[in-house]
Amino acid sequence: MKKLISLLLACCMLLSLSAAFAEEKTELTAFQYALENQNTDFNNLWFFDELEKKTNTHVTFQMVKDADWDTNVNLMFAVPDKMPDMIIRHAVDVEEYGVTQGLLLPLDEYLTEEIMPNYVSRLNINNAGDSIPASDGKSYYIGFLMAQNVNHTGTWYVNQTELDKLQLEVPTTIEGVTEMLRAMKKDGIKWPFSASYTQYGPETIWNQFASFGVPENTHYYYIDENEKVQLTFAQEGWRKCVEWLHQLYEEELMDPESLTQDSNLWANKVNNGEVGYFCYLRLINTAIKAENIGNYKSILPPAAEGAKACVSQILEVPEAGVYLTKNCKDPVAALKWVDAQLETETMMVSLNGKVGEQIQLNDEGKYEVINIPEDNGLYSFVPVTMGQFFAPGDYYTSIYQMAPHRVERYEDSKAYAEAGVLEYKSFQYLRDLCKLSNEDSLEAAGIYTDLQKLVEENFANFVRNGVTDESWNSFQEQAKGIGAERYIELYQTAYDAYLAK
Repeated sequence: MKKLISLLLACCMLLSLSAAFAEEKTELTAFQYALENQNTDFNNLWFFDELEKKTNTHVTFQMVKDADWDTNVNLMFAVPDKMPDMIIRHAVDVEEYGVTQGLLLPLDEYLTEEIMPNYVSRLNINNAGDSIPASDGKSYYIGFLMAQNVNHTGTWYVNQTELDKLQLEVPTTIEGVTEMLRAMKKDGIKWPFSASYTQYGPETIWNQFASFGVPENTHYYYIDENEKVQLTFAQEGWRKCVEWLHQLYEEELMDPESLTQDSNLWANKVNNGEVGYFCYLRLINTAIKAENIGNYKSILPPAAEGAKACVSQILEVPEAGVYLTKNCKDPVAALKWVDAQLETETMMVSLNGKVGEQIQLNDEGKYEVINIPEDNGLYSFVPVTMGQFFAPGDYYTSIYQMAPHRVERYEDSKAYAEAGVLEYKSFQYLRDLCKLSNEDSLEAAGIYTDLQKLVEENFANFVRNGVTDESWNSFQEQAKGIGAERYIELYQTAYDAYLAK
């Protein structure tokens, strides 16, 4: 009996010890991207405390703001042994750090129903995962996708209240826009046209090239209807656009700070009633004050004489959600922690806030937003777009009742598609779907850096001082000297390979 009791006690001790080990938390570290206006420390956010209870995984976050991201990422990869387990919610160079250096972990073997059931079940909806694999065919990150059936960035707006006062119709041509701006200036509008100078943004001045048939984007390339890759700034419409902007600049119809200001300064001028014509994301739930929204009306982009409006088109393809580094102590636990965030209700809470406070289920069984905290206050409750989210269009529409500001955006995109003012194929075919080798990617990036400087310098000079045949030809020759033709050749080769697949 004593021996039996001793044996039972030993077994109990072993079972207790095993349970203790089983309940021991997995400890992981994460390099977490944060927006400039996001001051909440994720280490103290209730959302991640709840997630820890569900997954038995504790994550220690190092929050890195946008302005510091590139520097910190480079320093992190410079000391591989000190890398965190995960890198979250901002892009890193997959070809360099994944394919070439092997510092990022390929994830394909972990993409199973057992480890990532939520993610895997949606990966092929609307071909959502097609753009994720790198040039070696491997996937180095879990995607982030919030599809909303949106196909363009900037929408054109006009001050309808001012038009009614002036008894003018909505302009459909650039000539009509010019006359409208002159009338607005005469009536006391300080800057009839204003924009920001951010390279990418719905209010950027670069949107104006669309009215001249050029779908400008941050990479200066596009695909024409013959499946040929072209340079945006080599087109005649590009020259005509800067000539028109110079005309506005000379007549003081254009805010001269459109060549220097950020989106915040631009928005202040709109809210002060100083602007009559501009591009922007939408009206509802933006920097435009509620009392000003009723003055503006969205319109189709006006077209210059002899041109068809051609707006840069966007694809709803995944961004980077999470990378695992080669140092990741427990890839399975890390990916289960990620996938737990993609459970439908958890994911919706992460983006919108708590059920019953910020969101609710409606009679159709869809989640809908019922309260949006002001002044970016939602970031103090949940990770919002810095958490994990993966919702291809067909899935998202089945579980989410779009909020009014999302509906507004969708309706503008629908109108642009029906009017046929979108470019033939999105530039994102080249940026996201065509995969350059690391060698070609580095060559293209080097050329692009020099091209960007040249294009921006000449754009500002042309708008301020005008364009002559001599200055235009010099600009084109300098671009060729930098390697513009080689730049296009690299992407044409990659695009041809993509089409062949």
